[in-house]
Amino acid sequence: ADADAEEEDDDEEGPKQAIPNSEFEPNMAAPFDAANAIIWDLDGTLADTTTLGFTSTNAVLAEAGHAEVTLEEYRRGTRYATPQRMALHARGDVDHEDGIELARRFDEMYVKLVTTDTAGFFPDVFEVVEALHKRGVNQGVLSNACTEYAREVMIVNGASKMMRAISGADAVPEVKPSPKGLLQVAEKCYSHPRLCCYVGDSPSDGVAASAAGMMSVGVPWGSHSREELEGSFDKVVDDPKQLMRLLLPVDAPIRGWSHRK
Repeated sequence: ADADAEEEDDDEEGPKQAIPNSEFEPNMAAPFDAANAIIWDLDGTLADTTTLGFTSTNAVLAEAGHAEVTLEEYRRGTRYATPQRMALHARGDVDHEDGIELARRFDEMYVKLVTTDTAGFFPDVFEVVEALHKRGVNQGVLSNACTEYAREVMIVNGASKMMRAISGADAVPEVKPSPKGLLQVAEKCYSHPRLCCYVGDSPSDGVAASAAGMMSVGVPWGSHSREELEGSFDKVVDDPKQLMRLLLPVDAPIRGWSHRK
């Protein structure tokens, strides 16, 4: 476990899948450079983990006697937490009870396989995280994967110490697109939701941010194209360098603050 990120309490009943909000109205005037906390999605946003997740998914499905999925089917499933995603792949129903055991096997397998080769950050993304940290902007991670996995990915990439909180689906009341996880992480980052920005690669990330009252930025280097993201985020960027300019203009003042207990 990473001692530098706050411990999360597992939800004994497991994560609950919220119903997406179909009504999204982007705030096109969102003051991104005024955010004092940036919360990151993990897979497809910070880290390039598609191959790891895809191969681990098919290994678990095959071992359990289910048909393997295509890469496109895997990508479509990544908007769900692991139990719902595995249930969808195996049974075509996100609520099927088989998803719980399949997710347990999946988590057990892929957490052990995390390295910089299998779960390294996308090019230039670490530099954005590091620059925000140096400017005093508090940061956190909210993933629909399990917390142990999220922590391990951040550790191997040398970014865990820059995070106020690292939370997975097992550490929040409801998984995305519910806003509850984001609100929980915002509190751990000592920030009001209106001063937070969530960065993600799935339309459901934008929906969750909107429901939480946060700014949102979509990134197209993960599982979804720019066209798929537009309309679900306040802003969609093309690459990490553009994200850096959006969140940290050259003349941006030091605006974060560190909480000391």
